[in-house]
Amino acid sequence: MGKTGRNLKLALLILGVAHLIGACIYKYSSLTGISGLLYADGTPVGGDFINLWAAARMVLSGHANEIYAVSGFKAYQATFVGGADLGLRLWAYPPHSLLLIWPFGLIGYYPALAVWSVFGLILLFVGARRFGFDRLETAVLLTSPATVVNLYYGQSGSAVAGLVLLALSARTKRDAVPSAAATILTIKPQGGFLLPLLWAVERRWRMILWTALGTVLFAGFSVLMFGTGPWRDYLGDTLPVLSDLERNGSGPFMAMIPSIFMGLRIVTGNSVLALAIHAAFACGVGLVFAWRIWRVHDPERRAALLLLATVLITPYIHNYDLALLLSGALIVARRPWVIASGPLRAELPIILAWMLPQLVLVLNIAGLPISSLLVLPLLFLA
Repeated sequence: MGKTGRNLKLALLILGVAHLIGACIYKYSSLTGISGLLYADGTPVGGDFINLWAAARMVLSGHANEIYAVSGFKAYQATFVGGADLGLRLWAYPPHSLLLIWPFGLIGYYPALAVWSVFGLILLFVGARRFGFDRLETAVLLTSPATVVNLYYGQSGSAVAGLVLLALSARTKRDAVPSAAATILTIKPQGGFLLPLLWAVERRWRMILWTALGTVLFAGFSVLMFGTGPWRDYLGDTLPVLSDLERNGSGPFMAMIPSIFMGLRIVTGNSVLALAIHAAFACGVGLVFAWRIWRVHDPERRAALLLLATVLITPYIHNYDLALLLSGALIVARRPWVIASGPLRAELPIILAWMLPQLVLVLNIAGLPISSLLVLPLLFLA
């Protein structure tokens, strides 16, 4: 790593630690108002983790068939908060995810939240190190705003980024780790949907085959354990409600999404137009990705292209998912000519990628939803 590149990453690490300390100080005052599982303002401690824990408890109590019936899930969840209205909350992951989350229901809410938070950090650490990030780069990832925001919302972004990095860490064509990681990623397919194309270009047919087989067995075992009811309700109730929320709903989540789709929704108020333009943009990004992984032979650069294209293509990606973006940016930061260009040129998109989990909130609330355009140059720098 060149001196300039190391200096940039050291600066990001220092800023990350400062951001983490600031976030802790900011949230400390709200701890005194906690009652049960809720802050004083009525929002759950741990954010969306309450959805995971409620789903896990439902599995253990024999109510798995009700998890994807949105009204049933909401009613069950309300029993943990004294009947308080938590708004629209649902378990958005497909039914085979239940095979992984049920152990969290064996312990109380706060211990489970702690285990979940640490698990995400460990998976991100393991993925980063196995992929090939050095200690400094890994520290930048673990202290970044993306990781802090993910912890605050009790979300899966760090775990998903770790799995994607594991899926990109193949050491031989017979390496089983990437296929196992990609199979688990099918519970959040927007994280790994470009892997088959990359592996096809790299002629990793064994990985594609084993991932496909693993996915069939994974989903099939969920049917064996829970029946077809959860899948029927997931496809017929949960997904339509979730889609309608993202396309037509309003709320704080709109400020958290950096995509072209949400930016145009904010500016025009027309979700049909926003989705159409985003689709055209995503097709363009997809074509650039396909062309560049065909022309580029360096595995690291191909990995960066996949990470960056995944973020730019996905219409519903949130700020807590942006460890994927930073991972791609850190790979770009390794390129000698990027390092030599200085912080006001090619390094600027890398800095913006680090800032984006918080910056998107400011831009979207201000009516300037240009987040995707700020980091788009990284796709061409990779």
